[in-house]
Amino acid sequence: VRGAALLIVGNTREETKQRDGGREVYIKGINAKGVWERTLKSSGSDFDTTMTPNADGSYDHTPVKILTADSEKVDATSWWENDGTVHVSWTQGVNRYGGGSFESRRYLENNGDIYVCESIFRRDNKADGPDPSLKWKFLREGATFYVGSSK
Repeated sequence: VRGAALLIVGNTREETKQRDGGREVYIKGINAKGVWERTLKSSGSDFDTTMTPNADGSYDHTPVKILTADSEKVDATSWWENDGTVHVSWTQGVNRYGGGSFESRRYLENNGDIYVCESIFRRDNKADGPDPSLKWKFLREGATFYVGSSK
């Protein structure tokens, strides 16, 4: 099993594109199992879908229907945090894995050369144990990244 997992992880890629000033975020995941494409409608920096709040001071998110990598139809809501530097998405209504929601945080490191995706599965039934999580780091195509000692 470990060899197969390493093959999938080693061949995993993710492509992202922003449109409409970051309001639409297109994500394309590619691995040995196949391709998973989705487009999320994101509210702005720190939860705003518009530049001004509603009359009550709140901001709105725009949920969209998407298919998960396992072909489940779910609701996805996303927004920008930390002044537009971290993209957060919630995928709710997942039935697989005992039911729950996926939360993902995407951001750049190392002057934009490293793309990070942190994901956690929030279980509906907390008795099933701790929420599993995973952190991916992708090197931007064409970037070089030195790992080692400076000596």
